[in-house]
Amino acid sequence: MKTYLKHQNRSVLLRALFALLLVSGLLLLLGCRTEESAAPLQIYFLDVGQGDCALLRTAQGDILIDAGPESAQESLVHRLRSLGVTSLRLAIFTHPDEDHLGGADGVLEHFPAEQVWVNGSEESSETVLAFLSAVQKTGAALRAVRAGERIRFGETELTVLAPMAGTSFEGNSGSVIVRVTCGEASALFSGDAELEAEEALLERYGREMLSAGLYKVSHHGAANGSSEAFLRAVRPQYAVICCGAENPYGHPNGATLLRLAQAGAEIYRTDLCGDILFVTEGTEWERIELWQRY
Repeated sequence: MKTYLKHQNRSVLLRALFALLLVSGLLLLLGCRTEESAAPLQIYFLDVGQGDCALLRTAQGDILIDAGPESAQESLVHRLRSLGVTSLRLAIFTHPDEDHLGGADGVLEHFPAEQVWVNGSEESSETVLAFLSAVQKTGAALRAVRAGERIRFGETELTVLAPMAGTSFEGNSGSVIVRVTCGEASALFSGDAELEAEEALLERYGREMLSAGLYKVSHHGAANGSSEAFLRAVRPQYAVICCGAENPYGHPNGATLLRLAQAGAEIYRTDLCGDILFVTEGTEWERIELWQRY
């Protein structure tokens, strides 16, 4: 009996040791994930169906660029809450189309923003009125921004490239276009900019200002954006297309996908990938598989 108990105790000890080693290994892996999540800049492209929404996370606070359509508002609020968002340092709504602004009122009511940037369009709709009401209720500082304006959050800087003074602020080409930099890494958010806006950007800015390793493809990958000339200036390593599965507009367009591929970009789509995460330590972008982190 003593021998049997001795073997039993040894077996228990071995199992405990194995469990300890397993837990240590898991903690080590989680530690790696934590280091990645602590990167100076994380950009989530959130799946809101047929619409745009990106969350930029910095040590100094969270930044939202667009909020998708109203139909995705409830799920977007839930997703932001699950990521630990409680408030926004800045919310940018590139233009007043429903698929970019429709979820804004609900988001702002749940996650108050210090500042809200818009393009200054005078368009009026139920979506715009709901948005303006939410801004007023939450007390956010609302501003129509113009090319050349900058704001910094720690190591991350946002520079407004458009709209430019003296141009129309209506329509897709009136979108707020923002270049985000963190050290040597850069990202370009182009709203729904079309060829007219791209030509103006090419004329005003050199390649150095437009180049971006990470490119949020304009207008959900429609045919009337992301021209060859524009992509030669941007030179994206990664291209993210925000669009809904089987959307009625045929986004993304096949010709646009071909141009992106020919420009050497790795293409990711929210309709195929769901939420998409890129992080940077300030040198290059790294895509993180979200299933590894949640």
